Amino acid sequence: MVSKSQLTEEQNALKFELIQASLETAIAFAKLALQSDDDREIIRLRQQACDAYEEAHHSLSTAALTHIESESIRTKMAHLESVLMGSGESF
Repeated sequence: MVSKSQLTEEQNALKFELIQASLETAIAFAKLALQSDDDREIIRLRQQACDAYEEAHHSLSTAALTHIESESIRTKMAHLESVLMGSGESF
């Protein structure tokens, strides 16, 4: 039988994976937007990047992360914000 603390630990690990995946997805969309010459595609890709960023940000509010996990997330978010600002998005 799984204890409550083990279940919470597993949930936090899954939330961390979800946040990481959302940020990686957002970074990929933002980089694609930077490479595009089509204004409509740029807008669409930036919106998808922002949506993935928002998903990660929302998941952060309910996750209990370790210090190392938090630093990893902060680094990815800073990178994403930099790429998005390079594509014309503002925060």
